[in-house]
Amino acid sequence: MQTKQQQLRQLLADRVMTARELTRELGISQPTLSRLINSMPHDIVVMGKGRATCYGLPQKGGQEQVRIPVYSIDAKGDVHKFGQLTPLLGGQYWWQSVSSAGELFHYLPWPLQDLLINGYSARAFAHRYGDQLKLSPRLTDWTEENMLFATSRRGEDRPGNLIIGDESLARYFDLVQDPLELIELNARTTEYPQLAARTLSREISPAQLSGEQPKFSACLNERGSPCQMLVKFSPAVDSKEARRYADLLICEHLALETIRMAGHNSARSRLVMTGNQTFLCIKRFDRRGAFGRLPVISLRALHARIQAPCDDWVSAAGRLLKEGLIRPDDAKKLCWLALFSDMIGNSNQHFGNISFLPHGKNTYLLAPAYGIRPTIYEPVAGEIPARLFTPPPLRKEAGTELADARQAAMLFWKSAAIDERISAGFRQICFENCEMLQMQEQGPKLHI
Repeated sequence: MQTKQQQLRQLLADRVMTARELTRELGISQPTLSRLINSMPHDIVVMGKGRATCYGLPQKGGQEQVRIPVYSIDAKGDVHKFGQLTPLLGGQYWWQSVSSAGELFHYLPWPLQDLLINGYSARAFAHRYGDQLKLSPRLTDWTEENMLFATSRRGEDRPGNLIIGDESLARYFDLVQDPLELIELNARTTEYPQLAARTLSREISPAQLSGEQPKFSACLNERGSPCQMLVKFSPAVDSKEARRYADLLICEHLALETIRMAGHNSARSRLVMTGNQTFLCIKRFDRRGAFGRLPVISLRALHARIQAPCDDWVSAAGRLLKEGLIRPDDAKKLCWLALFSDMIGNSNQHFGNISFLPHGKNTYLLAPAYGIRPTIYEPVAGEIPARLFTPPPLRKEAGTELADARQAAMLFWKSAAIDERISAGFRQICFENCEMLQMQEQGPKLHI
């Protein structure tokens, strides 16, 4: 026959329960439940206060409850306590920030979702650290629990300013004591190919950022000050596939320049071309100097906060505006970016490719644009498929931004069509796409 402790563990194995639910299921009084809970101090997580108190079973780490500290790094590089995460059995989490009483989540808490790595870097991360962490070297074998564990051990350089876990914090301090050597501007053509080769061979860790494009981190000496950069690169071979990736990196640079010329904010970028390789160098807006960091949060994480679907950027803009999380002008900017992306063939409009900067307690400002390029022309399995660019149908909700976004898209295609760093065949595609948008502009207009 099961003891009351065993019955309690069985009840809490799948989900968190309130005192009222537990007394009913166990057939005991509240004082008896309190004594039972107190007899199991290392086995039960007590959450909340008063009538809101609830109980759960923690995931175990050795003989101790897994309570994972979370830290923030400020603009000077100093560390502050940000909160504490307690993973629970049943896939739930108890999250307690330094400024709140705590909250129960049925998924990884939204402020921490951007800490989990994905894409090319995640696969390289798993291959490099899997054995060290006693995990599979194949990312496809990892659960969310595995990813959270790995991030708490090797997550010292994630986007934004948060670090989860004491081991990752210790690695951050190691990073600060032995920072990346500053690269002189005139040394990039020799340094970057070496860093790219070492990244692909997994001799060094790739940048801990999401996305499928291989990339590494670099710190430039910019007029005597350190400037942290994210560097994407094309393959170091002479092939149609490598040439297309190089074309798209140049287009990404031109797109960011075009966005800025249209009066919107975008990440600063530079191109470095050497041998057969093209390098797109993007200044990180979540970093300051050698060690400072700034908070950012993705559109995906904000949608997790309001428990809304990740559908499209235009719908997201209206949704966040309605929730009071962003201002009307930023909602318009996001709609503009969606239309511009549509008209330059950027099919990669996922919710990790838009970020926000916290502004006050519950509002966010749209961060500089990044990751925008004609992804419909990316190689597939090493081949260059023929793609027909078709401007998408008009979204009435974004109609006020249409004319300006179309003008910017035409400017982008014109810039790419005459940029001799781009291959002749792709320049012709850019020219034809510009003509197509010009024909669309001459058609009927939407006046709302």
